[in-house]
Amino acid sequence: MIVVKKPAPIPLSMILCDMIIEDKKTSKKSLIGLFSTVTTAKVPCLLSRFGVFISLTEGIGEYACVLRCSFAEDNTQVGETKGQVRFMDRREVVEISLEVNGVSFPRYGDYRFDLYCEEELLISRVINVVAPPSGDDLRKV
Repeated sequence: MIVVKKPAPIPLSMILCDMIIEDKKTSKKSLIGLFSTVTTAKVPCLLSRFGVFISLTEGIGEYACVLRCSFAEDNTQVGETKGQVRFMDRREVVEISLEVNGVSFPRYGDYRFDLYCEEELLISRVINVVAPPSGDDLRKV
């Protein structure tokens, strides 16, 4: 018996932001405060709340998905969320809006956000946790 594996969805985007606002009438989303760097005076640093917006297409049926955050240097996991994604039609673009609460970054450096569907890595984003520049380096506005 031949088992045919269904194709993995194609990722179109994964964006980290301060907040995702969804219009109730149109279901359109507004992404507020996009970022790829977190500047903090000390670590560990707790991000109490932020959004992750993901769009996928060309899936078939339902997929088990995991969004995992880990320290890039040694793959130490700092957070994970699981869920299901369902495609009604192969041409459909599925938009996922996640509110992430209470992720702690234990040290400075790069952190990866990896999205897996059916245990296959689809898309990855890196953010950098950095110390603020010294007082001498600050530009005055």
